[in-house]
Amino acid sequence: MNEWDYKKHRTPTKARGLFTRETGGTGNKYEIVIRGYDKFFNVGEVPETEWKDIVTHTKGPYEVTVKENGCIIFISGLPGGFIIVTSKHSMGEREDGLAHAVVGEQWLDKHLKKVGKSKQELAKFLYENRLTAVAELCDDQFEEHVLSYTHDRRGLYLHGINFNTADLKSYPSKMVADFAKEWGFKPTKYYIKQTAEEVKTFTDDIKQKGLLDDRPIEGFVIRTKTVSTGQDFFFKIKYDEPYLMYREWREITKALLSKKKPKTTYALSKRYVEWVTEKIQTQPKLFEEFKKNHGIFHVRELFLEYLKKKGDVQTVAKIPQEEIKTLLIPVATIGCGKTTLSLALAKLFSFGHIQNDNIVGKKARVEFYRKINEELESRNVVIADRNNHMRELRKTLIESVKTKFSNIRIVAIYWNHEDLTNNEIFTITSNRVVSRGDNHQSLTPKNPDYELVMWRFLKDFQHLNSNNNVDDQFDRVIELDIANDIETNLNIVINELKSIIGIENPSKDAIEKVLEEINSYKPTVRKIVKNRKATVSYYGIGLDFDAQDFLTKFYDEHPNEESSTFKRLVQGKRIIPAHHITLVHSKELEINPPNEKKELWKQYEELCKDSPQVKVYIDKIVFDSQIMALVVNRIDPSNIRSTNKIMHVTVGTVDDSIKYFQANKLCELALSEEGNQSEVRVINLKEEWEVNGTLKAYLTRTAK
Repeated sequence: MNEWDYKKHRTPTKARGLFTRETGGTGNKYEIVIRGYDKFFNVGEVPETEWKDIVTHTKGPYEVTVKENGCIIFISGLPGGFIIVTSKHSMGEREDGLAHAVVGEQWLDKHLKKVGKSKQELAKFLYENRLTAVAELCDDQFEEHVLSYTHDRRGLYLHGINFNTADLKSYPSKMVADFAKEWGFKPTKYYIKQTAEEVKTFTDDIKQKGLLDDRPIEGFVIRTKTVSTGQDFFFKIKYDEPYLMYREWREITKALLSKKKPKTTYALSKRYVEWVTEKIQTQPKLFEEFKKNHGIFHVRELFLEYLKKKGDVQTVAKIPQEEIKTLLIPVATIGCGKTTLSLALAKLFSFGHIQNDNIVGKKARVEFYRKINEELESRNVVIADRNNHMRELRKTLIESVKTKFSNIRIVAIYWNHEDLTNNEIFTITSNRVVSRGDNHQSLTPKNPDYELVMWRFLKDFQHLNSNNNVDDQFDRVIELDIANDIETNLNIVINELKSIIGIENPSKDAIEKVLEEINSYKPTVRKIVKNRKATVSYYGIGLDFDAQDFLTKFYDEHPNEESSTFKRLVQGKRIIPAHHITLVHSKELEINPPNEKKELWKQYEELCKDSPQVKVYIDKIVFDSQIMALVVNRIDPSNIRSTNKIMHVTVGTVDDSIKYFQANKLCELALSEEGNQSEVRVINLKEEWEVNGTLKAYLTRTAK
């Protein structure tokens, strides 16, 4: 799951780590056997963890639990005395090394042996009481993180016992500590505070000291309850110093070992970059296991010793805000409003704004990146105004700036494409493209292919995913709704940027004035489209739907229906992006006698002046191993008809050797007596699919 999915409250569960099993019995078919905590956030990271909200909406007592620095391990039981040990998302062994779950179970064996208990006993207790034990695996021999755990400090630190229920319900810390003692786990230290103010005073004091019990810590997890419902509520307080700086040194080293330019946000990190770069060259053996998370502490200690010998005063001060560069990267498709938003931000805050649509030539991408880097030399914030809808585009853009700037912050402005279907997105964005008219460098409604271009961008769009090695390079993601108006989205971005780069809110009047100026914006560059003569190739109905979405839902709901052709079309990306019904083709006018078809042509020529809306009713799916189509049962109004024997929508063909017009013969065969003896398949829909459509002329352009 992406972090921002939890922030937007659109996940089916807030649990980080959830395992279920099929019971095979009557009643409830499934049961939860592993239940992690609900995703919780740092102070100030989301509205509900702002201190003012914590004070208002939560109640004491507050359990302030030390945040140990390892990886989470879940332990639970199954029927028959079987234990189950998992990491956050996986269980068992893995091919590329020792798995966290396996090491966790090895430590469980050691802890239980120490107190004379067995895994069978623990499994029985946990399963009968429907509980999950939650521990932190801290073992430098297995994997180094940021803080050191050697010798007797290694092991499983028990910090939670959760009930295996849909809503989070967890043991209080006193019961967790008693459980740890009984079953041999390492206890997690905790403190009880009665008010949120006491929590803040205590944690601020530890932050000033920099140590707890003479050792650095990552921070604290605070467990409390909400005032309104009494529901368990967790939040965390993480310390920058020295934890985040040490973590930055680890990531700097990994970046340099991968021949990448590292990012630095601390003044001392710049010294570390110089030192470790030299060490990688002169003492490569120090780093042989670094990528496997070994040697991290040793390298860090060598650097600290080097500073001590130099007599340098160690400082964990962050690089001043004015020295940090920020690149804003829109992630969108056509018509989302990225350029309007970018222009508004540039005018309001004097941000640099490089617009890809203004760059022409064969090496436009190279020039786009060059201009961005050039602008970053003189400005601290630059907007890379391009759709950036594909992962490869985001990858090359991020690499181009990170190669030149080490102290750069990468922020995505992400128009979310997951909450709406492609069809809904196309309806919203195509209306905007029509409304803006000629106010674009090349993509205007006068371009007969503009809808196909928009559909291609939609089909190619790759959602942001923080779990891949491209999108995980974004330091922050600002998420926007495609359906929002420009002023709403602009205010969202400004509010988010306040905490990221420290800008102030402009007045409402200033925002309205800027948006009014942008409304009369005219592009300064026109990309030349070859002057071609347009003639009507055919009249048809442009459909306001996405056949792939419709069919995916259909086959999900009807798993027993034959779907091999559909799967082949999806895998081969062979489904047509914009769907239509052909009514009458210009080639038919050449056939003798053409009188009836000529009359139909004239009728549609006249009707299309008003772009009339129609309703289309689909009642069959027709396909063979090469082609798939949808059969149209009727159209409303009924005077709209086709010269084809069977009105249909072509979904796609498996390769270029199969032409779209062959769907005509497919549909005729499917609905004839001969179809029963062929390989053609027909699926009759129980209910007709009602689809909106627009009567329109489809043009062909030829060079003058």
